[in-house]
Amino acid sequence: MEKFLVSIENLDHYARGIAHLDGKIFFIENALVGENVLACVDKSKKNFLEGHSTDIKKSSIERVEPICPYYFLCGGCSTMHMNYESSLRFKENKVKEVLKKFCNYDNVKSIIPTKGLYYRNKVTFQVNGELGFYKNKTYDLVEIDKCLIADKRINFVIEKLKKLDLTLIDKIVVRTTKNEMMLILYTKKVIKLNINDFNEFDTIICIADTKYILKGKGYIIDEINNLKYIISPTSFYQVNTEGMINLYDKVLEYCDLKGNENVLDLYCGTGTIGIYLSKYAKKVFGIEINKEAISDAFKNKEINNLNNIEFKSGDVKDVLKQNKFIPDIVIVDPPRAGLDKSVIEKIILLKPKKIIYVSCDVVTLARDLNLFKENYDIAEVTPVDMFAETYHVECVCVLNLI
Repeated sequence: MEKFLVSIENLDHYARGIAHLDGKIFFIENALVGENVLACVDKSKKNFLEGHSTDIKKSSIERVEPICPYYFLCGGCSTMHMNYESSLRFKENKVKEVLKKFCNYDNVKSIIPTKGLYYRNKVTFQVNGELGFYKNKTYDLVEIDKCLIADKRINFVIEKLKKLDLTLIDKIVVRTTKNEMMLILYTKKVIKLNINDFNEFDTIICIADTKYILKGKGYIIDEINNLKYIISPTSFYQVNTEGMINLYDKVLEYCDLKGNENVLDLYCGTGTIGIYLSKYAKKVFGIEINKEAISDAFKNKEINNLNNIEFKSGDVKDVLKQNKFIPDIVIVDPPRAGLDKSVIEKIILLKPKKIIYVSCDVVTLARDLNLFKENYDIAEVTPVDMFAETYHVECVCVLNLI
């Protein structure tokens, strides 16, 4: 395969190096700004090229040797070849660039860091005769013995999981909280398991044609700042507990609750943000389409003895049409695709004094902020590092009614 010597001018939003070759933009994996690298072209399109570096001729001072032996094969991490401070700067700059370009907005605060390793409380292992992760941009399996961004307790059970009869297993999910662990086996049919061999796990679930609880109560409980959260097998829960606390503390700060506010929590999941805010608010009302998540939300309300929070299951845009709850503050934490235009229109009609937008994709955040801008000022945006060693970045944005 032919190699080309190129100079890296910048990084794209996926942490790939940007160079130019034959009049085309060349996106190069594992390359940093200021480096001269030998690179191969993996894909050629009309206006751009994609490839990877094979040899670093001039190295950046920000470059470090990845400590993960699978880094250049597995698609899970993307910034482990740069030091952590550089990865934070990359993410902060990405947020600034996108919001400046699409919103003409530049009041982005310093990114809130997290620990770089062993932070993930949930890991999904793919199974295809072996146990591991998919190779980057493929369905080729990379067998692994450890994952350096996963909770250490997850790493301790990998060898035991690899000794299972994997024939009927499609994937394995391990979830952890402060004191508990859950094992979820996605299988072609119900399998037999000697649960005495898996004492590390508080609950074990097999999901085939339906859900079977093989051990325990079928969920685990996390505890954060004296609040308890039930986590079921498929319910959404932030994968970085430390990062989640950083995120929710920033949401709480931006809400600036005085105790007499009604808070509308859209895409509320298991009610985590609303419950986190509830003791500071008059009333919280959460909406979520995932029925298992809403079931957990009601359980979370009960175990925390809360009487000022309610939940409704359904599509946010449909529930809002019948909504009679008048909020002072609206919190949105939508999927990566962002907000449906009809949801934005309905929020504007409700005229909350403040909107707190939690986003896992700054591009869709920027798109949505433009739809709010005639009615709301962007007061402040804070990036939060929830996914260390990857190009992903979370944002918390506060909007004030004009």
